[in-house]
Amino acid sequence: MSDITLPMIRRSVWVCFTFVSFAVGAGGVKGQSTPPDARPDAADLLPASVVAYAEVPRLGAVIELVSNHPLGEKIGSMPAAQAVADSDQLRPLRDATAAFEGGMGRPWDEALSVLTDGGIHLAFDASSQGAALLVRSSSRDQLERFRGVVLALAQLGQGDFGIARQADYRGFTAYAVNDDVKLALVDDWFLMTNKPELGKSIIDRYLDGGNDSLAVSPSFKSSMADTDAATAKAYINLDTIRQAGVAPRLYAGKTDNIAAEALLGGIVANLAHTPTAVAQLDVQPSGVALTLSTPHRPEWTAGREYYFGENSDASAPPLLEVPDQILAISTHRDLSQMWLRAPDLMTDKANEDLAQADTNLTTFFSGRDFGEDILGSLAPGIQLVVQRQTFAPQSPTPAIKLPAFALQFNMRTPDETTREFRRVFQNLVGFINVVGAMQGQPQLDLDFRQTDSATLITASYVPPREEDDLDTIPINYNFSPTIAFAGQRMILASSTNLARAIADSAASTDAAATQPNTIAVLNVDPMADALRDNQAQLVAQNMLEKGHGPDQADAEIGVLFDLLALFENATVKLDVENDQLRLMTEIRVKTE
Repeated sequence: MSDITLPMIRRSVWVCFTFVSFAVGAGGVKGQSTPPDARPDAADLLPASVVAYAEVPRLGAVIELVSNHPLGEKIGSMPAAQAVADSDQLRPLRDATAAFEGGMGRPWDEALSVLTDGGIHLAFDASSQGAALLVRSSSRDQLERFRGVVLALAQLGQGDFGIARQADYRGFTAYAVNDDVKLALVDDWFLMTNKPELGKSIIDRYLDGGNDSLAVSPSFKSSMADTDAATAKAYINLDTIRQAGVAPRLYAGKTDNIAAEALLGGIVANLAHTPTAVAQLDVQPSGVALTLSTPHRPEWTAGREYYFGENSDASAPPLLEVPDQILAISTHRDLSQMWLRAPDLMTDKANEDLAQADTNLTTFFSGRDFGEDILGSLAPGIQLVVQRQTFAPQSPTPAIKLPAFALQFNMRTPDETTREFRRVFQNLVGFINVVGAMQGQPQLDLDFRQTDSATLITASYVPPREEDDLDTIPINYNFSPTIAFAGQRMILASSTNLARAIADSAASTDAAATQPNTIAVLNVDPMADALRDNQAQLVAQNMLEKGHGPDQADAEIGVLFDLLALFENATVKLDVENDQLRLMTEIRVKTE
């Protein structure tokens, strides 16, 4: 037997002996027991000065759901997943799992379910600058075993085997994990903290009660009132964090660029005033949903009425729907008001850049003010759609196939706005042709088309001639820029086919009030199909960047498609409802 193997075996035997010793033999002094009906919750034990709190009430239910989910078998059968599970990179995890199971005396999933059947709770306290972990279990045996596992792992990491340092506080034994971290069993609670004074205050509340706990904090009670059914939940006291000067730029109320302002301006304004924030995670067989919510008042977003509307009740237009739709976004934004109020909403550097852009755009639009006249001619509301693009057999097909995309706006004065944007679109196509000719790019050919429902001004690249020396069709041929006018709707599209599909579709009659402020939906199957259209290019790129052979590169790209096949769609919604600002993200998986 080699010199390397013998020390490893000796160390493994010592680790197993330490686990068993701590898990089975370490008893400590039992504290005063509390009647079951009087046992406090974690929030009753934590101080009111806690600024961040997270809880997983039923970890065992989550483990059971994930373990029995139909996707589990699919993922486990993937060659890539099997290769990762057997790889050396996961050996430390396999060893740790085996050690945990040995110390707990049962399989890891069963051990975690019993150990945490009263919930896992994590908190950060501003007063003591300490963190605390509280785990509640119905099994004292599992708590004692877990204490032994934690202490054994700590000693293994420090290379200092022996009896852990101990101290007594009000009848409970505290063990030193290291110089900073201490743990104790408080009847049916496992307590670990990096600040002794925080741990003592928790024990004091356990024994004596008190009216200075997190549970009696009005902001905590009101924020967590509707989270009982959540798989996991978290609370943050933003008032205290702001007063402490943490991340001041986050609460400054200003953003650095116009795109960030349009996307996040209302949220930034709300964060500068809202006292608390709550996160709620819900895990279901159909998928996962994460909801972030904060209190909201219209006066907090004064100057940003373009974002939520005058009374914070503005709704987005309905989502556009087209075949092979990858992404659809709809949002309420008054672009004119945002542009005009930008000096008060953005940083000085961003305003300098914006002033230069405003001058150039005003010149481009023949002296008409861009913010007031051009953007002002569009009603609040933006609709975006992205579609997998297909090409007719007789048309040039580019080597790299990009999705088509389009924006739709509603015009306040259709006749006047149509003339203005039609002229600007033609000028833009002419400008692109001049610049493209200087760079040897193909030229755009303008055309006018009239359908029963719309007028389209199209621009398509002139097809390559047979004598042109082209190894591949350039990426330019993904585009046939088009502007379409259908009643009060104006459509700007990268593809004529997409513009026609939107223009010919009937405008939705759904009531605006049924829509959130912002909604986005990503459909995974069309996105995977769009990537599959470019699989040869993805494989070639993988070979160049990672030096893989064709088979290895193809297999690695195949893993991406296998993973995408597990998901159905993802949805993001932002809305104000019942004086609450809510941002919800939901990912749905395929259950069959």
